[in-house]
Amino acid sequence: MTDQIGLPSAFVHPVLAQALGGETAPIPTTQAPGGTGAPGGQGPAPAGNSVFFFAIILMFGMFVMMSMSGRKEKKKRAAMLSELGKRDKVRTAGGIIGTIVEMKGDEVLIETDKSSHTRLWLAKGSVSTVLNSSSSLNKSDSAADDLETISA
Repeated sequence: MTDQIGLPSAFVHPVLAQALGGETAPIPTTQAPGGTGAPGGQGPAPAGNSVFFFAIILMFGMFVMMSMSGRKEKKKRAAMLSELGKRDKVRTAGGIIGTIVEMKGDEVLIETDKSSHTRLWLAKGSVSTVLNSSSSLNKSDSAADDLETISA
């Protein structure tokens, strides 16, 4: 049986067939054994559960990687703060650049301007980076002395 357009009625949507004034044919549906599944005989996606399991494992792996990198940066920062010493040039979290003059416990006194002797007491934790370390300068000076001794 065909409709007004010339298509078999099995291929025409019931609403379209009704609008054209033809007969409405039921939509063919088949179900998987057991009465479950989508129309057309398709059951659940074969990899549905494994994709979900893979996504969970991937999220767990990302969480572990992020926590490990956080720990590594914490250790690096703690080592940098423990190695602070006098005459180190530092930058604070607020952007203040100065030279450490004195240290007392968890506080540091930095000198920001030598000509006017501007000094600030800051929390040791506010130091974000060490620009020039006096200990590395001492190491390079001793290396230069060693080199002069060897060459002489």
